[in-house]
Amino acid sequence: MQKTTFLRLTCWCLFLALAGATALSPTLGHAAGYAAPPAKPSVPPSAAGDVAAQPAEKFIQGLGDRAIKVIADKTQSPEERDQKYHQLLREAFDIAAIGRFVLGRSWQIATPEQQQEYLALFEKMVVKIYGNKLNFYSGESFRAAGSRQEGSQGVVVSSEVVYPDGKPPLKIDWRVMPKGGSFAIHDVVVEGVSQSITQRQEYASILQRNEGKIEALLVEMRAKVLKDSQ
Repeated sequence: MQKTTFLRLTCWCLFLALAGATALSPTLGHAAGYAAPPAKPSVPPSAAGDVAAQPAEKFIQGLGDRAIKVIADKTQSPEERDQKYHQLLREAFDIAAIGRFVLGRSWQIATPEQQQEYLALFEKMVVKIYGNKLNFYSGESFRAAGSRQEGSQGVVVSSEVVYPDGKPPLKIDWRVMPKGGSFAIHDVVVEGVSQSITQRQEYASILQRNEGKIEALLVEMRAKVLKDSQ
């Protein structure tokens, strides 16, 4: 998959997991070098009859509709758009849970101060790095295409990105969990590649090159956030 495709999809798919990984290593824009274990096939629309999973499907469809509305509004300033985008991210994703998963076992050895800074940087990277990419939107549409239960509480919602030029749709699975009377996204699986696992592998690589030092990862994250905010 082309890197430019990912940048465009970020506009409304809100690829939190991909954002940090691509920021630290441009090669991850292609994802091929860090392919995760194959995900279960997307669920066809006919499989959406699971009543327990349907609210999650509506949650994802609503998220896509809201994101496109924000992106397509040309009357707002870049600052207003980024603020709305940031709010949408915070509402839709369990950022803390994803961040802990991505850091893996290193989360346990990080100090409370390092954990706090890491999660703050993790969130900032999404907004700062991709906020200026929202103008890539060019008429794509988004639709939820089915859902299935995964475990006792989890739901996988399948969706499609439909291109106006007739290209084959891109298939995206969203792994969600109940949270506060609604749902929160824990992972995004694009054409069988888990973005959370992809990013976890990249962060593990950075830590391995630096003798497992959390501070080394934070240094790279700080530098990237600073660079993209200038």
